[in-house]
Amino acid sequence: MVVRGLVPGAMAVASWGLFWWLAFPRHEICALTFPAPAGCGAGRVPEATFWTVVTVALLGAAVFAPAARWRRLGGIGLFGAAVWGFFAVLYA
Repeated sequence: MVVRGLVPGAMAVASWGLFWWLAFPRHEICALTFPAPAGCGAGRVPEATFWTVVTVALLGAAVFAPAARWRRLGGIGLFGAAVWGFFAVLYA
């Protein structure tokens, strides 16, 4: 059970770190570029929260699904959500 959830768990933790690295406001003054640099503005926080919840749900599917086929689909969905979520938070 622990080994089965190791790769999806690592993928989820890495994606959460990237989401919140982009979203957490750290700067008072930011360059006017698009997409904004990481840590500029608090407008990314709702988007990062949404994608964190999505990846938590897919992590649960990837680890706790009863059939191997569903676990595999959950892992693929988790990878897709991590990539899509990163770009969604970046361009939010």
